[in-house]
Amino acid sequence: MRKLVFLWLAFSVFLAIPMVSRADPLTGRGGPPEASVSDNLGVSQSIMTRLMAAQRQLNDAISSAFHEVEESGSHRALALILALSFLYGALHAVGPGHGKSVVASYFVANRARWVSGIVMGGLISVIQGISAIVLVGLLAIILQWRQFDVLGHATLVEFVSYGLIAALGIAMLYRALTGTLHHHDDDHHHEHGHHAHNAHAHAPAIEPRLDRRLILATGLTPCASAIIILLFALANEALGLGIAAVAALTIGMALTVSTIGVATVLGRKAMLHLFDQVGVQTHRLERGLAVAGALVIIAASGLEMVGAWYRL
Repeated sequence: MRKLVFLWLAFSVFLAIPMVSRADPLTGRGGPPEASVSDNLGVSQSIMTRLMAAQRQLNDAISSAFHEVEESGSHRALALILALSFLYGALHAVGPGHGKSVVASYFVANRARWVSGIVMGGLISVIQGISAIVLVGLLAIILQWRQFDVLGHATLVEFVSYGLIAALGIAMLYRALTGTLHHHDDDHHHEHGHHAHNAHAHAPAIEPRLDRRLILATGLTPCASAIIILLFALANEALGLGIAAVAALTIGMALTVSTIGVATVLGRKAMLHLFDQVGVQTHRLERGLAVAGALVIIAASGLEMVGAWYRL
């Protein structure tokens, strides 16, 4: 059982490693030298390279559509921008970042329903889109800052956001190690250590509420792609269309992140059910998963902080 938890933790951290070395898929800024990245990541880096290339192609198509709207007001171009933005969001969220590791690790650590996976993934994506709109509105529209100045300050916000996520991960780790795994708004704590039975004893337990602080901290990281789209819109005097495109992009991101959340919830339940069938006391496994999930959140957010630092 301990080996299984360790393997899950190691695999999750491995998936998070590319975050450190990634450059911004739109601007190409940041990240260590290419040779060292290729040596360290191998096949994983090849997949990420293809993913980033596909994102750049979509980015170019969106940019061309914005120009077409400015020149001719084409309704076809308007529809194309929204469709491409949705597709771009779904594809962009597959890459590093956008809270996937946080969502997956949170649901590894906590009992939840599949609906919670949709809610958490959706809220994080929506807040990311809103934070991009607010940031561009403040810096580009009000203060008249240039594109790279806006992106630089977005990276600073990202760095601070991941610092908050790491702090919340440490709090989750403390709760897991001390046995207070489920926290509620009424300050009622449920300790797994009080149970001596297997999963049947846990079935009627109240599932913890989603951690709103973690959702907010993760969502505060502004999406660079949303910022770029808004800057395209400003350059072509089509801010309203830019906001609509960001809304479509946000829906695409939410679809991907929520799918990962739901898959993790169902996977966790299946694992606990399997161990229950073979007579293993699953309350111990749950505590191990809680510790592993918290450690992955700390590690992944720390790696994202390093990635943001490279791009500052």
